Amino acid sequence: MANIPRKKPTSYDVAKLAGVHRSAVSRAFSDGGSISAETKEKVMKAAKVLEYRVNFFGRGLQKQNSGLVGIVASRLDTPYRAKQVKLASHELIRNGYTPILLTVDKSDDVSGHMSNLLNYNITGMIVTSDTPPAKIIEECIQYNVPVVLINRDPSITGTDRIQLDIEHAGQMAFDMLRRGGATKFGVLMPQSQTYTVVGRAEVFAQKCREAGFPISIIKTTAQSYAAGIESTQTIYENLANIDAIFCTTDLMAFGLLDGLRTRYNIAVPERLEMLGFDDIEQASWAGYNLSTINQDIQESAITAVQLMMKRLKQPTKPLETIDILLKPMHRNTTLINV
Repeated sequence: MANIPRKKPTSYDVAKLAGVHRSAVSRAFSDGGSISAETKEKVMKAAKVLEYRVNFFGRGLQKQNSGLVGIVASRLDTPYRAKQVKLASHELIRNGYTPILLTVDKSDDVSGHMSNLLNYNITGMIVTSDTPPAKIIEECIQYNVPVVLINRDPSITGTDRIQLDIEHAGQMAFDMLRRGGATKFGVLMPQSQTYTVVGRAEVFAQKCREAGFPISIIKTTAQSYAAGIESTQTIYENLANIDAIFCTTDLMAFGLLDGLRTRYNIAVPERLEMLGFDDIEQASWAGYNLSTINQDIQESAITAVQLMMKRLKQPTKPLETIDILLKPMHRNTTLINV
């Protein structure tokens, strides 16, 4: 005989078994609810017998603050983004919120995703991918839903944000490679116009020119390991013009490093210095030991949640922009002349 799903117990069922009013069940499962210890114990025992579970989602739809926070992100197949979302989710949960993850594949999906989130009476949003249109930001403000942007285009106003200082990032990359004595620079960057990745590449190139050094710009189809591999031949053929290269993500650096070593037996850093960006976990692995620039991903995730919570408490306070801390990580792919 097939198993017939049993009906889920309701708060009415719990109240009946406990011999209390239904409102007592609601108070028993609410933080700070006004209820005696004796009555709460009756409710909890009845709930355990019936295997009753509170519908927090339904309750949230009826409250001004549902406790649901949307995280809008793309490229979850990359270690950096996956860790960023993980840390933000953990911080939200630690502070009593429930994260809802929405993944984005195309930039025009952002507005639709954010609009859908508003239908669920969410408490706030953290956007890590692509830049939302001004119209949807205005709608969030009207609904008193704080939005925190991480590394998005600063031209969008009306939100608190965690921001990478691309000027500082580009300067740091130049300084790290120049310390090893490099005089002919290259930069590996994606064609897509992502604000921080392309921005730091452009600043790096500018710093090279300002210092009077030649710069070769190599563009890839993506900011991935595969893109790094695909650029190997182009960079190998231009080694006469490049003795140090800045890869705008660690993943691209991994691909380029593997390609140069396995296909052309190029010694790094003796023949070509190489610098990545992000300092993902794999950068410190023995197989790569990649010199890179660390952006404090844990601190940025924690700060994003804190900004949202502060905005909820003080909706009219001045907007905040907080810079992500950067740290140079010299390992085995750069030379250092002190």
